[in-house]
Amino acid sequence: MLINFNGELLQPGEAKVSVLDHGFLFGDSVYDVIRTVNGRLFTAEEHLARLRSSAAAIRLEIPLTNEELLQEMNRSHTASGNSESYIRIVITRGEGEIDLHPRSCPKPNWMMFVLPLHKWPAEWYTSGIKVALVGIHRNPSTALSPKIKSGNYLNNVIARMQAADEGAVEGIMLNPEGWVTEGTTSNIWIVKDGQARTPALRCGLLPGVTRALVLELATTDGIAVDECEISKNELLDADEAFITSTTKGVVPVRLIGRELVGDGRPGPITKRLEQLLRDREQAN
Repeated sequence: MLINFNGELLQPGEAKVSVLDHGFLFGDSVYDVIRTVNGRLFTAEEHLARLRSSAAAIRLEIPLTNEELLQEMNRSHTASGNSESYIRIVITRGEGEIDLHPRSCPKPNWMMFVLPLHKWPAEWYTSGIKVALVGIHRNPSTALSPKIKSGNYLNNVIARMQAADEGAVEGIMLNPEGWVTEGTTSNIWIVKDGQARTPALRCGLLPGVTRALVLELATTDGIAVDECEISKNELLDADEAFITSTTKGVVPVRLIGRELVGDGRPGPITKRLEQLLRDREQAN
């Protein structure tokens, strides 16, 4: 792992953040994750747009331009020596007084965590994974909007622990109205009667970059898609299901809790979308 802390390349033990940084004290920070494909940044502009949207929503100024962020990511990836990297960009409010209002924080901190890209188990893609419908609800949009990718992540942390308790790879959260939203670090999709469906953003979820790309790829390929409200029963009655994320791509879902999805094997639309995404990645 390599850490770029305000432009200085450091080893993990060398990078230090003040205990008075509001990112540490209050979770007052935003972040995003970008990966490389064939050693080059993939969908970086889309991730940076989401990072800026998150920052604007909490009135946090990002101290670098997008061009500077791209330069620093490329520099950090090269310095890491990784063939492929996972790059996590974090912008914190910076050091200030122990006071919720950020008026005492004159200078945000920025950092990039650069790790070797994790290789997920091959059987996830050939056989599918288990996900769990967890008890904790996704934050309502009228509270801390799920569209903000912030360091305040306890909602997802608790959901992930609940999923792990059931032996599941991912936890799927409902909103307070009972509609399906997303996983703790992924977007959820179903296929029913030949149509791919994913929860609409109005249901309260993070606008996933890979989600948007899969929507584009499906439409271009002639696959019927819909962003809509999905009930718990519709999720459990799906012919196919899969998750999407930046680091995982398209992953088939075999089990939702104890319920088998379809015939328990990755379905044709899931496999087609997985291949389309891999093709786009390799064209990077």
